[in-house]
Amino acid sequence: MLSAIVIAIVIVAVFGPTIKRTLDLKDPPVLVWPLMLLAAASPAVMGYIVLHPGEPVAEADISPLSKVVVLEAPPHHSILVTANLNEDPKGSTPNKTDYALALSGPGWTGKATGEIRRKANNDDDVDVDVLDGEQLSESGRRRNGKWGEDLQQRFDLKGPGPVQIELTNFSGEAASSLHIEVIKSPPPSWLLWIGALTLGAIALVVEIRHGPTQLAGDVAMVALYGVFLRDGVTPVDSFQRVAFAAAPAALVGWGIFASIGYLVDRKRAREARKAERERALEEQRQLEEALRKRRRR
Repeated sequence: MLSAIVIAIVIVAVFGPTIKRTLDLKDPPVLVWPLMLLAAASPAVMGYIVLHPGEPVAEADISPLSKVVVLEAPPHHSILVTANLNEDPKGSTPNKTDYALALSGPGWTGKATGEIRRKANNDDDVDVDVLDGEQLSESGRRRNGKWGEDLQQRFDLKGPGPVQIELTNFSGEAASSLHIEVIKSPPPSWLLWIGALTLGAIALVVEIRHGPTQLAGDVAMVALYGVFLRDGVTPVDSFQRVAFAAAPAALVGWGIFASIGYLVDRKRAREARKAERERALEEQRQLEEALRKRRRR
Protein backbone atom coordinates (compact mmCIF):
# COMPACT_ATOMS: atom_id res chain seq x y z
CA MET A 1 0.00 0.00 0.00
CA LEU A 2 2.79 2.43 0.91
CA SER A 3 4.54 1.68 -2.38
CA ALA A 4 1.39 2.55 -4.34
CA ILE A 5 1.09 5.82 -2.41
CA VAL A 6 4.74 6.64 -3.17
CA ILE A 7 4.21 6.05 -6.90
CA ALA A 8 1.09 8.25 -6.85
CA ILE A 9 2.94 11.01 -4.99
CA VAL A 10 5.77 11.00 -7.54
CA ILE A 11 3.33 11.22 -10.47
CA VAL A 12 1.31 14.04 -8.88
CA ALA A 13 4.42 15.94 -7.78
CA VAL A 14 5.80 15.93 -11.33
CA PHE A 15 2.59 16.46 -13.31
CA GLY A 16 0.88 18.90 -10.93
CA PRO A 17 2.98 21.90 -12.03
CA THR A 18 2.82 20.67 -15.64
CA ILE A 19 -0.98 20.76 -15.57
CA LYS A 20 -0.91 24.29 -14.14
CA ARG A 21 1.48 25.50 -16.84
CA THR A 22 -0.73 23.90 -19.48
CA LEU A 23 -3.91 25.53 -18.18
CA ASP A 24 -2.14 28.90 -18.10
CA LEU A 25 -1.67 28.74 -21.86
CA LYS A 26 -4.09 30.70 -24.00
CA ASP A 27 -4.68 27.69 -26.26
CA PRO A 28 -3.51 24.47 -24.51
CA PRO A 29 -2.52 21.72 -26.97
CA VAL A 30 -4.84 18.73 -26.81
CA LEU A 31 -1.97 16.22 -27.06
CA VAL A 32 -0.68 17.18 -23.61
CA TRP A 33 -3.38 15.20 -21.81
CA PRO A 34 -2.96 11.79 -23.53
CA LEU A 35 0.82 12.15 -23.26
CA MET A 36 0.63 12.66 -19.50
CA LEU A 37 -1.92 9.86 -19.14
CA LEU A 38 0.25 7.36 -21.03
CA ALA A 39 3.37 8.42 -19.12
CA ALA A 40 1.59 8.04 -15.76
CA ALA A 41 0.39 4.56 -16.76
CA SER A 42 4.00 3.36 -17.03
CA PRO A 43 4.95 3.52 -13.31
CA ALA A 44 1.41 2.73 -12.16
CA VAL A 45 1.16 -0.50 -14.15
CA MET A 46 4.80 -1.48 -13.78
CA GLY A 47 4.74 -0.89 -10.04
CA TYR A 48 1.81 -3.27 -9.69
CA ILE A 49 3.45 -5.91 -11.91
CA VAL A 50 6.81 -5.99 -10.13
CA LEU A 51 5.32 -5.87 -6.63
CA HIS A 52 2.62 -8.48 -7.38
CA PRO A 53 4.14 -11.01 -9.80
CA GLY A 54 1.60 -13.71 -8.99
CA GLU A 55 2.09 -17.23 -7.75
CA PRO A 56 5.34 -18.95 -8.77
CA VAL A 57 5.02 -21.82 -11.22
CA ALA A 58 7.98 -23.62 -9.61
CA GLU A 59 10.21 -23.04 -6.60
CA ALA A 60 13.07 -24.61 -4.68
CA ASP A 61 15.81 -23.81 -2.18
CA ILE A 62 19.47 -23.83 -3.11
CA SER A 63 22.41 -23.76 -0.70
CA PRO A 64 26.05 -24.81 -0.37
CA LEU A 65 24.76 -28.22 0.74
CA SER A 66 22.37 -28.55 -2.21
CA LYS A 67 23.95 -26.67 -5.09
CA VAL A 68 21.87 -27.73 -8.09
CA VAL A 69 18.15 -27.54 -8.80
CA VAL A 70 16.16 -27.95 -12.02
CA LEU A 71 12.96 -25.96 -12.46
CA GLU A 72 10.50 -25.89 -15.35
CA ALA A 73 10.04 -22.41 -16.81
CA PRO A 74 7.25 -21.42 -19.23
CA PRO A 75 7.97 -18.77 -21.90
CA HIS A 76 8.54 -15.19 -20.73
CA HIS A 77 9.39 -16.07 -17.15
CA SER A 78 12.10 -15.01 -14.71
CA ILE A 79 13.63 -16.36 -11.55
CA LEU A 80 13.16 -14.53 -8.27
CA VAL A 81 16.05 -15.10 -5.85
CA THR A 82 15.18 -14.43 -2.21
CA ALA A 83 17.44 -14.71 0.82
CA ASN A 84 16.64 -17.27 3.48
CA LEU A 85 18.11 -15.21 6.29
CA ASN A 86 20.48 -16.77 8.77
CA GLU A 87 18.90 -16.73 12.22
CA ASP A 88 22.24 -16.47 14.04
CA PRO A 89 24.88 -15.19 11.62
CA LYS A 90 28.48 -15.50 12.73
CA GLY A 91 31.77 -14.57 11.14
CA SER A 92 33.25 -11.46 9.60
CA THR A 93 30.36 -10.64 7.22
CA PRO A 94 27.09 -11.24 9.11
CA ASN A 95 25.26 -8.57 7.10
CA LYS A 96 26.17 -9.59 3.55
CA THR A 97 26.15 -12.63 1.30
CA ASP A 98 27.51 -12.70 -2.25
CA TYR A 99 26.27 -15.38 -4.60
CA ALA A 100 26.63 -16.51 -8.19
CA LEU A 101 24.35 -18.83 -10.14
CA ALA A 102 25.08 -20.69 -13.37
CA LEU A 103 21.92 -20.99 -15.48
CA SER A 104 21.38 -23.34 -18.39
CA GLY A 105 18.36 -24.25 -20.46
CA PRO A 106 17.60 -25.77 -23.86
CA GLY A 107 20.06 -24.08 -26.21
CA TRP A 108 21.24 -21.35 -23.87
CA THR A 109 23.42 -20.64 -20.85
CA GLY A 110 23.81 -17.67 -18.57
CA LYS A 111 24.77 -16.53 -15.12
CA ALA A 112 23.29 -14.45 -12.34
CA THR A 113 25.21 -12.71 -9.59
CA GLY A 114 23.87 -10.78 -6.66
CA GLU A 115 24.48 -9.51 -3.17
CA ILE A 116 22.24 -9.99 -0.16
CA ARG A 117 22.41 -7.09 2.30
CA ARG A 118 20.65 -6.94 5.65
CA LYS A 119 20.57 -4.30 8.36
CA ALA A 120 22.50 -4.58 11.60
CA ASN A 121 22.58 -2.32 14.61
CA ASN A 122 26.30 -2.90 15.05
CA ASP A 123 28.92 -5.48 14.23
CA ASP A 124 27.80 -7.84 16.98
CA ASP A 125 24.04 -7.28 16.95
CA VAL A 126 22.26 -8.30 13.78
CA ASP A 127 18.80 -6.83 13.40
CA VAL A 128 16.31 -9.70 13.37
CA ASP A 129 13.14 -7.78 14.22
CA VAL A 130 10.02 -9.44 12.87
CA LEU A 131 8.49 -7.54 9.95
CA ASP A 132 5.19 -7.86 8.12
CA GLY A 133 5.48 -10.47 5.41
CA GLU A 134 7.95 -12.70 7.25
CA GLN A 135 7.89 -16.33 6.18
CA LEU A 136 9.51 -19.28 7.88
CA SER A 137 11.24 -22.01 5.92
CA GLU A 138 13.36 -25.00 6.77
CA SER A 139 16.48 -23.21 5.53
CA GLY A 140 15.96 -19.87 7.29
CA ARG A 141 13.46 -17.07 7.11
CA ARG A 142 12.27 -14.64 4.47
CA ARG A 143 10.86 -11.20 5.17
CA ASN A 144 10.21 -7.82 3.63
CA GLY A 145 13.20 -5.57 3.22
CA LYS A 146 13.98 -2.34 5.02
CA TRP A 147 15.73 0.78 3.81
CA GLY A 148 19.31 -0.06 2.87
CA GLU A 149 18.62 -3.79 2.56
CA ASP A 150 18.60 -5.91 -0.58
CA LEU A 151 17.04 -9.30 0.12
CA GLN A 152 15.73 -10.24 -3.31
CA GLN A 153 16.70 -9.98 -6.98
CA ARG A 154 14.99 -10.94 -10.23
CA PHE A 155 16.77 -12.34 -13.28
CA ASP A 156 15.22 -12.81 -16.72
CA LEU A 157 15.51 -16.23 -18.32
CA LYS A 158 16.61 -16.53 -21.94
CA GLY A 159 14.13 -19.23 -22.86
CA PRO A 160 11.51 -21.73 -21.67
CA GLY A 161 11.90 -25.34 -20.66
CA PRO A 162 13.80 -27.08 -17.86
CA VAL A 163 16.31 -24.67 -16.34
CA GLN A 164 19.25 -25.97 -14.36
CA ILE A 165 20.39 -23.59 -11.64
CA GLU A 166 23.75 -24.26 -10.01
CA LEU A 167 25.15 -22.32 -7.06
CA THR A 168 28.76 -21.55 -8.01
CA ASN A 169 29.59 -19.04 -5.28
CA PHE A 170 28.13 -18.37 -1.84
CA SER A 171 30.12 -16.26 0.61
CA GLY A 172 28.96 -14.36 3.66
CA GLU A 173 26.73 -15.12 6.63
CA ALA A 174 23.67 -12.92 6.06
CA ALA A 175 21.78 -15.76 4.34
CA SER A 176 21.82 -19.48 4.98
CA SER A 177 20.42 -20.35 1.55
CA LEU A 178 18.51 -18.93 -1.41
CA HIS A 179 14.89 -19.49 -2.34
CA ILE A 180 14.37 -19.68 -6.12
CA GLU A 181 10.95 -19.01 -7.67
CA VAL A 182 9.95 -19.06 -11.33
CA ILE A 183 7.60 -16.13 -11.92
CA LYS A 184 6.11 -14.35 -14.91
CA SER A 185 8.45 -11.69 -16.29
CA PRO A 186 7.44 -8.04 -16.52
CA PRO A 187 7.49 -6.49 -20.01
CA PRO A 188 11.03 -6.38 -21.45
CA SER A 189 13.18 -3.37 -20.62
CA TRP A 190 13.91 -2.52 -24.27
CA LEU A 191 10.20 -2.18 -24.99
CA LEU A 192 9.69 0.13 -22.01
CA TRP A 193 12.70 2.23 -23.02
CA ILE A 194 11.35 2.63 -26.55
CA GLY A 195 7.93 3.61 -25.22
CA ALA A 196 9.31 6.13 -22.73
CA LEU A 197 11.70 7.75 -25.21
CA THR A 198 8.96 7.92 -27.85
CA LEU A 199 6.61 9.68 -25.44
CA GLY A 200 9.41 12.07 -24.49
CA ALA A 201 10.17 12.83 -28.15
CA ILE A 202 6.51 13.52 -28.99
CA ALA A 203 6.19 15.70 -25.89
CA LEU A 204 9.30 17.61 -26.97
CA VAL A 205 7.75 18.39 -30.36
CA VAL A 206 4.54 19.56 -28.66
CA GLU A 207 6.52 21.68 -26.20
CA ILE A 208 8.58 23.35 -28.92
CA ARG A 209 5.57 24.11 -31.10
CA HIS A 210 2.88 24.94 -28.57
CA GLY A 211 4.15 24.65 -24.98
CA PRO A 212 4.01 24.35 -22.05
CA THR A 213 7.62 24.58 -20.93
CA GLN A 214 9.26 21.48 -19.38
CA LEU A 215 6.56 19.21 -20.80
CA ALA A 216 9.03 16.84 -22.47
CA GLY A 217 11.21 16.47 -19.39
CA ASP A 218 8.23 15.76 -17.13
CA VAL A 219 6.64 13.24 -19.51
CA ALA A 220 9.95 11.43 -20.06
CA MET A 221 10.75 11.40 -16.34
CA VAL A 222 7.43 9.82 -15.34
CA ALA A 223 7.51 7.30 -18.21
CA LEU A 224 11.09 6.32 -17.34
CA TYR A 225 10.08 5.88 -13.71
CA GLY A 226 8.26 2.75 -14.86
CA VAL A 227 11.43 1.51 -16.58
CA PHE A 228 13.52 1.83 -13.42
CA LEU A 229 10.78 0.27 -11.30
CA ARG A 230 10.94 -2.72 -13.64
CA ASP A 231 14.69 -3.16 -13.28
CA GLY A 232 15.19 -2.12 -9.66
CA VAL A 233 12.22 -3.24 -7.56
CA THR A 234 11.07 -6.67 -6.37
CA PRO A 235 8.13 -7.75 -4.16
CA VAL A 236 9.97 -7.64 -0.82
CA ASP A 237 11.53 -4.21 -1.39
CA SER A 238 10.61 -1.35 0.93
CA PHE A 239 8.62 1.68 -0.19
CA GLN A 240 11.84 3.72 0.09
CA ARG A 241 13.35 1.65 -2.71
CA VAL A 242 10.25 2.34 -4.81
CA ALA A 243 10.77 6.05 -4.19
CA PHE A 244 14.48 5.82 -4.96
CA ALA A 245 13.70 4.46 -8.45
CA ALA A 246 12.51 7.97 -9.33
CA ALA A 247 16.07 9.34 -9.00
CA PRO A 248 17.58 7.76 -12.15
CA ALA A 249 14.34 8.48 -14.02
CA ALA A 250 14.69 12.16 -13.14
CA LEU A 251 18.36 12.13 -14.09
CA VAL A 252 17.68 10.70 -17.55
CA GLY A 253 14.30 12.29 -18.28
CA TRP A 254 15.04 15.79 -17.08
CA GLY A 255 18.72 15.56 -17.96
CA ILE A 256 18.02 14.84 -21.63
CA PHE A 257 14.58 16.09 -22.63
CA ALA A 258 14.28 19.02 -20.25
CA SER A 259 17.77 20.14 -21.28
CA ILE A 260 16.84 20.01 -24.97
CA GLY A 261 13.67 21.98 -24.29
CA TYR A 262 15.64 24.52 -22.26
CA LEU A 263 18.21 24.97 -25.04
CA VAL A 264 15.44 25.43 -27.61
CA ASP A 265 13.77 28.03 -25.37
CA ARG A 266 17.08 29.84 -24.93
CA LYS A 267 17.64 29.87 -28.69
CA ARG A 268 14.14 31.22 -29.27
CA ALA A 269 14.66 33.89 -26.64
CA ARG A 270 17.94 34.98 -28.26
CA GLU A 271 16.31 35.09 -31.68
CA ALA A 272 13.40 37.10 -30.26
CA ARG A 273 15.78 39.60 -28.63
CA LYS A 274 17.77 39.86 -31.86
CA ALA A 275 14.60 40.46 -33.87
CA GLU A 276 13.48 43.07 -31.34
CA ARG A 277 16.83 44.88 -31.58
CA GLU A 278 16.69 44.82 -35.38
CA ARG A 279 13.13 46.14 -35.31
CA ALA A 280 14.14 48.92 -32.92
CA LEU A 281 17.10 49.86 -35.14
CA GLU A 282 14.88 49.89 -38.21
CA GLU A 283 12.36 52.12 -36.47
CA GLN A 284 15.18 54.43 -35.38
CA ARG A 285 16.52 54.63 -38.95
CA GLN A 286 13.07 55.41 -40.28
CA LEU A 287 12.63 58.12 -37.66
CA GLU A 288 16.01 59.68 -38.49
CA GLU A 289 15.21 59.55 -42.20
CA ALA A 290 11.89 61.28 -41.57
CA LEU A 291 13.64 64.00 -39.53
CA ARG A 292 16.19 64.60 -42.30
CA LYS A 293 13.44 64.96 -44.88
CA ARG A 294 11.60 67.42 -42.66
CA ARG A 295 14.74 69.56 -42.23
CA ARG A 296 15.29 69.71 -45.98
CA ARG A 297 11.87 71.23 -46.42
